[in-house]
Amino acid sequence: MSRLLRHAAIAVFTDFDGTIAHPDTLNHLTEVFAGVEFRREIGGKLYSGELTLREGIRLEVASIRGSLDEILEILKRDVVIDETFIPFARWCQERSAPLTVLSGGMQEVIESLLLPYGLDFVRILANRIQIEDGHWDIHFRDDTPWGHDKGAALQMARQAGYATIFAGDGLSDRRAAVEADLVFAKAGLARFCAAEGIPFEELKDFSQVQDFMVRELEQKG
Repeated sequence: MSRLLRHAAIAVFTDFDGTIAHPDTLNHLTEVFAGVEFRREIGGKLYSGELTLREGIRLEVASIRGSLDEILEILKRDVVIDETFIPFARWCQERSAPLTVLSGGMQEVIESLLLPYGLDFVRILANRIQIEDGHWDIHFRDDTPWGHDKGAALQMARQAGYATIFAGDGLSDRRAAVEADLVFAKAGLARFCAAEGIPFEELKDFSQVQDFMVRELEQKG
């Protein structure tokens, strides 16, 4: 936290699935189309290292069938957006604190689920969907084993002079947690940070992150 106190500006980064959106959209779709056991099998292979995150995401996306509109209807019915994220995002905008959603999931899905809230000022960096005759594939943001190295965005922010906050929950968030000045973590990411000796705050919701930033701004001012 000491590094944050020495900076005039804070950039905020957050995961989407499992952090803003519940349940995880890709996990949910995989269970709908391929079953719970298939999704758990992929998850087990990811955590054992048998599959890279890139490989696991591609297998899960390949299980989806249907048009984008059909899939979005399923997600709009079943997925809930954390109610504390919306006021937090607007608060960040009011204070000129850049807010970026970093996801190993699908850009089009995130944009659609956030569209009703008028958060067009929030930057979204995620993978892109490719659909042909109802069959789904994914175009990854980079060539890394993660498909999207979330840590790269935090590195760029730090090079631009920002202190960085990251909020997340899972395997795809590890690279971002390593790069962040302060981590708000839960579930698997919290266990990873504890095991790796990365300082973190237990993430409850985004009002907690806002409260921390308010205290930081008061101390700076």
